Amino acid sequence: MPETAVKHPVSTRLLLCAGALGMGLLVGSITTVVHQSVITVANIDIPWGLILSVIVLIGFLVGLRIVVEDRLVVLSAALGIVGMVFLLSQQSTGGSVLVPNNLWGTIWAVVPTLIATIVVAWPRLPQRHRGADKSTTVNA
Repeated sequence: MPETAVKHPVSTRLLLCAGALGMGLLVGSITTVVHQSVITVANIDIPWGLILSVIVLIGFLVGLRIVVEDRLVVLSAALGIVGMVFLLSQQSTGGSVLVPNNLWGTIWAVVPTLIATIVVAWPRLPQRHRGADKSTTVNA
C-alpha cells in the first residue's frame, strides 16, 4: 500500500529535515551521555539511564512520525541520533569513551538503530473516519 501522506513544498520539507536532524543530534548526544547511569537497589544495578534514554528515543521518533507524517523527516532525525551515538562511541584523544564495552554500552550501540529502523519502516495506518456510519443513517 503506497503511503499517501500530506505533501509539503520542497522548501518546507528541507526546513523540517534540517530541524529534525538538529533535534536528532541533540537527543542522541543527551541520551548517549546519560545511558550509563545506574542506581543500585538491594545490590541490583538498575540502568535507569538506559531505560529513560530508550523511552525518550521511542517517544521522540514516534511522536515526530505521527505529527509530521513524512518518513524523510523522521529519517533525518534518526540519522542524527544514530550518527551522534556513533560519534560519541569513538575513543577521544585523551582515551576516554562515553559508550564503554560493557552490557549497557553494547545494548546502547544497537537499540537506537533498531528503534529508528522500526519507526521509519512502519507502514502508515489507514485513517478511520469518526462519526456514524453513513449506511445506517435514516433520513426523516
